[in-house]
Amino acid sequence: MISKYENLFDDEIKEFIRIAESFGAKPSSGSIAEMRQSYNEMVKHFKKARPQNVQAEDKKVDFKERSVAYRHYSKNSDNKSDLIYFHGGGFVLGGLESHDDICAEICDITGFNVFLLDYSRAPEVKYPEFFLDAIRFYYFIKNPERRLIVMGDSAGGTLAGFVSNKVRNVAIRPDAQVLIYPDLAGQINGPNKRRFWDAPLLNQDEIGFYHKCAGLPPEKGLHDLIRNFDNDNMPKTLLVSAEIDPLAEDCQAYIESLKKHGCDITFLQGLGLPHGFLRARHLSRKARGIFNEIINFLIQTK
Repeated sequence: MISKYENLFDDEIKEFIRIAESFGAKPSSGSIAEMRQSYNEMVKHFKKARPQNVQAEDKKVDFKERSVAYRHYSKNSDNKSDLIYFHGGGFVLGGLESHDDICAEICDITGFNVFLLDYSRAPEVKYPEFFLDAIRFYYFIKNPERRLIVMGDSAGGTLAGFVSNKVRNVAIRPDAQVLIYPDLAGQINGPNKRRFWDAPLLNQDEIGFYHKCAGLPPEKGLHDLIRNFDNDNMPKTLLVSAEIDPLAEDCQAYIESLKKHGCDITFLQGLGLPHGFLRARHLSRKARGIFNEIINFLIQTK
């Protein structure tokens, strides 16, 4: 860890960062295959067993271009709420296993049906295909007789925000969106360095790598949720940032855009937390506290 960050994290988070970085799942570490292998090994290290009373079933949905896998988590049959979860990983990493324990835990505590989508990944599939997977999956899952929340972290938060915006003026809009340290602005790289541009676990150069790998356009892309979209009539929103994260600087601009149009928005700042802190929720009291607040938001949206 760069020395200037030593005093910004407590001992629990420093240990989490040390372990996570030991797997070397970085763009500089080699090929995409090697990055995925390292990332999957890191995921396996932190992964918790599913609660015994949560059932998980793998399924597929056929779209015009391809079949896409998803995992359905359920706890009981009498709940009236669904949640679609879009996993993080820069549109390059992640899948059904990378966020399995997070989704199972959400299902266990809230009782919601949770649907984790294994959307297409770059570089095998390029922009805008992952966005198309996300919106099609929303229409596939949405039941007008049931409440629905869209949720995602990192790149998955970008997908969740995109879906919410695209359906904001139709009858089957979501009841809420939860965006966790999302990539909001699209144009992350510029002449000026961001405050935490070289932060551990995600830095500005790595964001640029993921954008390039995914084929995201530098302007007017579907990933730019601040400049390229009107944010009127958006659903109730929970926006969660990690303080020590180059993506955090865009949160205020997004908040102002939603508030301008009267959106009910709640902002949680993960003070002293890095990008990806959801994976530290069983190691860090700070990360667990934010996770518990996210869960409370979901429950209150029932």
